[in-house]
Amino acid sequence: MKKKILIIVAILCVFTVSQVHAFGLGAQVNMYAGDFFAPGFSLLFSPSKASHIAANWYISGDTNIIGLTWDVCPLSYKIAGSPMTLTSNPKAWSLNFTLGLGLFSNLIINDEKIIIAGGLRIPVGVNFFLAQNFEIFTHIAPSFGVEVNPSLEFSSVGYPIAVGARLWFN
Repeated sequence: MKKKILIIVAILCVFTVSQVHAFGLGAQVNMYAGDFFAPGFSLLFSPSKASHIAANWYISGDTNIIGLTWDVCPLSYKIAGSPMTLTSNPKAWSLNFTLGLGLFSNLIINDEKIIIAGGLRIPVGVNFFLAQNFEIFTHIAPSFGVEVNPSLEFSSVGYPIAVGARLWFN
């Protein structure tokens, strides 16, 4: 019984801290520009309008990259549009500039070696709410970190670019 109560309290703490008032599900098409170019695909989960988690997959020739990203984008500036509130017209729209900070981890697999990488990202983007609960977005996230392959090295700066859509549930 104590275990169940602790789990419920932990879940409530996470939801309270992350200020969950909505959550979103979506998908995005990725391109990775850096040492090599790789197209990819991601499934998204957003526990709040400012926090986004993505499971990523890129492929380029004999190289596969499987990764996770977590971005927090607290800065959002409305470029154009009508006010977006829960009581507003469902056909209201909004165009916003976003800036954030995030983390990434990647497993890079090719014929020669397996590399584990992780580090920081700075997502800069634009999102467009066609309606209160449907968003189209694009961002570029300069990323830098470290690689383990088998020694510890600083990775080169990469530029993941994404275009996607997300459906929000209030």
